[in-house]
Amino acid sequence: MSPEPAARLGRTLAGRFHLLRVLGQGGMGTVYEAEQVGLSRHVALKVLHPHVASSPGAVERFQREATLMARLHHPGAAHVYDFGQDGGELFLAMERVHGETLEAVTFREGPLPNPVAVDVMAQVLEVLEAAHALGIVHRDLKPANVMLTGELSSPRVKVLDFGLAQVVDGSAQARITASGMVHGTPAYMSPEQCRGEPVDGRADLYSLACMLHEFLTGQPPFGQTPAAEVMSGHLYRPPPPLRQLRPQLQLPQALEALVLDCLAKRPEQRPENAQVVRLRLRQTLTPAIPLSQVPRGEGKKKERPASAPPSPTPEVPSGLPVGVLEEGGSFSMEVGTALAAVGFRVVPCTEKEVPLGDFRALVIVPAPGRDALALACRLASRPEAPPVLLCGEDDLTVMTRAIEGGIYDYVPLPLDPPELCRKVARALRARR
Repeated sequence: MSPEPAARLGRTLAGRFHLLRVLGQGGMGTVYEAEQVGLSRHVALKVLHPHVASSPGAVERFQREATLMARLHHPGAAHVYDFGQDGGELFLAMERVHGETLEAVTFREGPLPNPVAVDVMAQVLEVLEAAHALGIVHRDLKPANVMLTGELSSPRVKVLDFGLAQVVDGSAQARITASGMVHGTPAYMSPEQCRGEPVDGRADLYSLACMLHEFLTGQPPFGQTPAAEVMSGHLYRPPPPLRQLRPQLQLPQALEALVLDCLAKRPEQRPENAQVVRLRLRQTLTPAIPLSQVPRGEGKKKERPASAPPSPTPEVPSGLPVGVLEEGGSFSMEVGTALAAVGFRVVPCTEKEVPLGDFRALVIVPAPGRDALALACRLASRPEAPPVLLCGEDDLTVMTRAIEGGIYDYVPLPLDPPELCRKVARALRARR
């Protein structure tokens, strides 16, 4: 620990944050545990390094990014409470998250089991969906910026430091300085970041794939050091197949294909957005045929495995009403029955009467022979709409159109009740 961070202890920044202890240090700044005066609330206070705060345009970028980050309200993202400047020092007050970073977990545990890695990354993708919808790109997604707040057997994630990489350099350019510091983390950086080009949400998808590659094989696609060699790999070398690194790894082909798709060198060659990746990721552990072999334009149907392993019943948040829009047919009754059986409070509704503001999630079940995609997208676009889940034919093209149209999740028919309940439980957690 350098003398400067320790010397700040006991100070009260901007008259409202009393610094208690150092939680950690990174390339951008030092994180303290602080008490917010008057509220008796403990926060994580990040104080940016002087060389960051004094770089050209840093104050303006910091204020712009912090204002944007404060708009991100998602249970999987660390909330931003306040930000400001004190004597030239820029600080950001965030939710104090108790847990362990994925970096620490994987250092101790090594590669994660496939289901755990998929569950963790799917939760991160839910957060990315919410952030990207606001125009927020993380730019420095890595295991050290993802906190686990639950047991590894049932992990809950918190994504930290949204948007702060933009403060370092207005173009999000990754540069190696004279001191050897890299503005970004080379092991998880997209090729466009390495080139110093503008980035969008697909850069985060590349970084997430680097993380998933590490969780499954024990290492990122191109290693971690030296920085120049790692960045050269991102720019010019094809990523190594996961099973080539761990031949003994029992890895679904669809999961490996998804990781490699997200590691495409050009953004337009990657999946369209975080929603599409999350949908594909959740399907990778149980598909009957590899998704990479399903022609998207033809919407080829997939057969479900004859005997899927039983899934654990999700934790059901009590007292949160779930609307089921019934258009008739046996599936509507089956959906309501499956949800009610595990403890969800189900409220039937019709197309003519859909009180969106009263629901925490809405499940739409079309009548036989009817396409409810347009209806679902229309309802999901309303400002008061909760997460909307659409049931429908097990067709990849329809699923993709639904996600691209703003649907929270897609539930294939014939119905798999445990899968339905898991998806609805995730929707309720996202809404809260």
